[in-house]
Amino acid sequence: MRNLPTRYKAYVIVLTVVAIALLSLELREDVLWPSWVQLASFVIMTLVAETFAFSVPFAGSVSLAFSINFAVLLLGGGVPAVAVASAVGVTAADIRAKKSPWIMLFNMAQFTVAVLVASNLLTLCGVPPILSWEAVPETSRLLLGWSVSAVGLFVSNLLMVSCGVALVRNITIRDVIEAQQLSAFTASMVVMALLGILLAVTADTIGLLGMALLLVPFLAAQRTFRVYVELSQAFTDTVRSLVAAIEVKDPYTRGHSERVAMYARRLAEAMRLSRTDLDLLERAALLHDVGKIGVSLQVLTSSQRLTEEEVRVVRQHPSLGSQLAGDVEFLSDIVPIIRHHHERVDGTGYPDGLAGEDIPRLARVLAVADAYDAMTSDRAYRLGMSPEEALTEMERVAGKQLDRRLADAFVSMIRNEIRGLA
Repeated sequence: MRNLPTRYKAYVIVLTVVAIALLSLELREDVLWPSWVQLASFVIMTLVAETFAFSVPFAGSVSLAFSINFAVLLLGGGVPAVAVASAVGVTAADIRAKKSPWIMLFNMAQFTVAVLVASNLLTLCGVPPILSWEAVPETSRLLLGWSVSAVGLFVSNLLMVSCGVALVRNITIRDVIEAQQLSAFTASMVVMALLGILLAVTADTIGLLGMALLLVPFLAAQRTFRVYVELSQAFTDTVRSLVAAIEVKDPYTRGHSERVAMYARRLAEAMRLSRTDLDLLERAALLHDVGKIGVSLQVLTSSQRLTEEEVRVVRQHPSLGSQLAGDVEFLSDIVPIIRHHHERVDGTGYPDGLAGEDIPRLARVLAVADAYDAMTSDRAYRLGMSPEEALTEMERVAGKQLDRRLADAFVSMIRNEIRGLA
């Protein structure tokens, strides 16, 4: 991302100045450095951990480097932790990817600030670095200090990164944070903080061999999760390709499922649904019309009014689509979304005549996105409406065909975008 906003660059400069100021204050005190062998080992382990990192929405990636840096912080304090992180602050992967120097500077500055905040919180709790212990502090104080420090490191890192992403993408910090599926993200940070504590204690008591043996199973677990994430994305991409191939037979609906998936996801994000729901909705939207594979091309492309029998056949596509999806174990969660995306909140929809809250929420979201794209797209029997005509029609049928709250949110979202382009 080469054309970064000026406000982002200003933010990076401010963070860099703050990082330098905090580091200068820390360097005025005596620094407890681990041995050069330990420092080198921590740097090597951090490099290895970064190769197993996995991506998260908006904010970059997560890796066991968090645990290693936290361990150095607990062992010797903030300055050694900053030194280890800085040693791998710019990797070969960053250079190959031609990452902007502004982003690399931001990463180093924000992490320096986060580490030094965590270090000072540890000091405020009366817990010194492990290397300075003459006697083990009392357990309650130790647990409190380590916990507060871990939370400080996590929260300050999350807030600074989220602010940076928000400035680049011109969205709110809240949107960035919610996109992280915070409960799962927090749980992973708790596990990594605990691993950092174990690494620090192990480095001080058992040594480097113990640290290595401790890291191996965690690296293996993270690698497994990374593979799962990559396979999940590959599956979604495969579904996209399959849907595109199916839609080739009908020139009037080509690209319809992709657009509906885009509209549905944006509406779900505006309604602040969870990341799990966003992923389910995207897959369901891509496959919502897959049941039309059982409808003849002649019927799908007819420019004449359909007969009652032809209408009956077309209305079977949600049921057929849900059956096809149900035959694939990985798609079982989207079956009710596909089956009920043509239900109406007044109970006059199909295939089951569900009404109101009985219609699955994600199916109601999909119905709104599907209705808008259907109205604004050309068909064999009519030309598409203008965006404003479609939005007016959606307002008219809100509370009858479409969920009123979702329809109102969608109309507001699209109108705001139209005004922004004007």
